[in-house]
Amino acid sequence: MIRLISNIKLLLISVFFIFSCSEETIIYDEIENKDSTIQTATLPQTNNKLFQSFPQFSTRDKLYFGSVKESENLYSLVQMTLFSGNIPPVTLVDLLADSIQVDSAMVYFQTEDSLSTEGFGLGLFSIISDNDSTFSDSLNYYTQSDFIDFESNSFLLNEAYLDPEYFTPDSTGLDTVKIMFTEENGTLESLKEYFLDTDTYPARTFMLKDTGSMLEELFSLESNESANGPKMRVWYKAVIDEQTTLDTFITFFSQKDITVFSPPEINDDDFNFISLNSGSGLRSIIEFDLNHLDSLSRNELFKNSNLVFDVASSNLNQDDEFYVIVSAIQDSVQNWSFTSPFIESADEEGDSSLELETSYTIDANFIISRKIEDDQVKIPIQAFLQGYKNGLFQHNELMLYSAPVNSPFDKVHLNLNAIEVIYVEP
Repeated sequence: MIRLISNIKLLLISVFFIFSCSEETIIYDEIENKDSTIQTATLPQTNNKLFQSFPQFSTRDKLYFGSVKESENLYSLVQMTLFSGNIPPVTLVDLLADSIQVDSAMVYFQTEDSLSTEGFGLGLFSIISDNDSTFSDSLNYYTQSDFIDFESNSFLLNEAYLDPEYFTPDSTGLDTVKIMFTEENGTLESLKEYFLDTDTYPARTFMLKDTGSMLEELFSLESNESANGPKMRVWYKAVIDEQTTLDTFITFFSQKDITVFSPPEINDDDFNFISLNSGSGLRSIIEFDLNHLDSLSRNELFKNSNLVFDVASSNLNQDDEFYVIVSAIQDSVQNWSFTSPFIESADEEGDSSLELETSYTIDANFIISRKIEDDQVKIPIQAFLQGYKNGLFQHNELMLYSAPVNSPFDKVHLNLNAIEVIYVEP
């Protein structure tokens, strides 16, 4: 099973808003000149390619749980800071000193979601590893062979059963999921041994996993990318001297976190259309015959041109929004068959490895995004055509992919209409 997360950390979000704010066409004085001639041309599509890139989970501000739209959560990972946020800072292992008595601790998460499923158990595990770099949130995919087997190398510290009636959002619209560690419930010693003792277990990583009934809905907690990420608070007494004992608490914060999902299988419909889904990493490239542009003089200016896609099918709900990003690419496509970084290939000795040959570099000189409305999305590309005509772009391919603001579980299948170019002949 392919294990995937939320973490291409591209500059997509900022670029997305920069380039998606305008619907206006390019304006030149010549375009409105009454002596100019308006001409039209059709650019036929000559090729298209479906490929799989690394799924986008690492930059999400949520940790996801449950099953939704054929995707299933396996677990989430949260690494806490080594030092507390107090001054002077205190490390986790400092809390095990003879002069300190830990009274209790609480790991807590915030959520803006509600639950309808009864018996959802959220288990909190400590990762048993002699390495403090068990995962990376700069990656956004995981496979069985890339990292340790988290489920087999973990210890259950405590769990919380979330009753749908329990959730009562505060004035900010958030509720808090609390997992307590006390001597009374028998969990404090396990926390000390398997988590606070970073000399023995330096990973300081929690694994969160459904230990109750399988969620048939999506439930999320705020992640490290949010302003309300995971925290751990520890209450303790510190002996200063014979006369003085300090009774206080300190807080540790999430340093990085990821959600690992099993994505839906790629099916025949995905191959039959222009398919976009960030959770399974599906992207598409389309190629056009731009020979007609080569015959135009540099004085001809593009007044308007749109890529128009119809939605053939999708898993979108009625209120879901979906933005399509179109960008130029710096690479020429040599292989138009389906490619994936997760296809295993064997060398001469029979050792298998993952092919990583499906990376296409985005050309930041043309990135634009538009929202699907009424089962159609119209994307203006006159700036790309003008740039191609003037030598700014060397390749006649455009990449399409799901915007970072979309749900990673949303998938659309698109059909491309004919492209009509309107240009001005001075």
